[in-house]
Amino acid sequence: MNAAELLSLLSGVRSCGEGRWVARCPAHADRSPSLSLRRTHDRTLMHCWAGCKTSDVLAAIGLTLADLFDDTRKHFRPDTLAQRRRLAGEALQRWQQQEIRRCAEDLRTRDMIVLQINRAVHDGVFTENEALTSLEYEYRGYSELEYRFERLLRNQDTLQLWRESTTQPLPAWPESVWIPLMALDIADSSQGTL
Repeated sequence: MNAAELLSLLSGVRSCGEGRWVARCPAHADRSPSLSLRRTHDRTLMHCWAGCKTSDVLAAIGLTLADLFDDTRKHFRPDTLAQRRRLAGEALQRWQQQEIRRCAEDLRTRDMIVLQINRAVHDGVFTENEALTSLEYEYRGYSELEYRFERLLRNQDTLQLWRESTTQPLPAWPESVWIPLMALDIADSSQGTL
């Protein structure tokens, strides 16, 4: 198999000079390229700096050690299951990054609105009751969104989060994970406290 065919099965491939590349290792959860590849006159050499065995790296993309040598397989056909897993993993990573950006933008927007409400109360534009009503709206779902954002950042249950996002708008979180962001007591608002 030639190097171009092998490289097409890997993700995050970058050239590092003539006949040299780095890529993300498919045998482990690789965030930055740790797989080195080098082309010689009759074969492709590879080494995972995270410690994966070459046979494990090749098995993850549906190949064997014999595939590193030229002309060992006249009719190259990668394992379609390994190919689909690789593509699904890449798609999940793209979704995760987009969802992190979306959650961050939503949290940032809500924080800015809360600051504006606070400023409006301070300047006398809003009464405290109006502010509490507005704050209630802004803080509704805030804890769930913040928890989701933290899970995405820490790469916790990303697949589960994706599944939840395809079946319902926002998952119902257990009450034990809700983080009180602000103690709002509507009863006290009538007494003039915020």
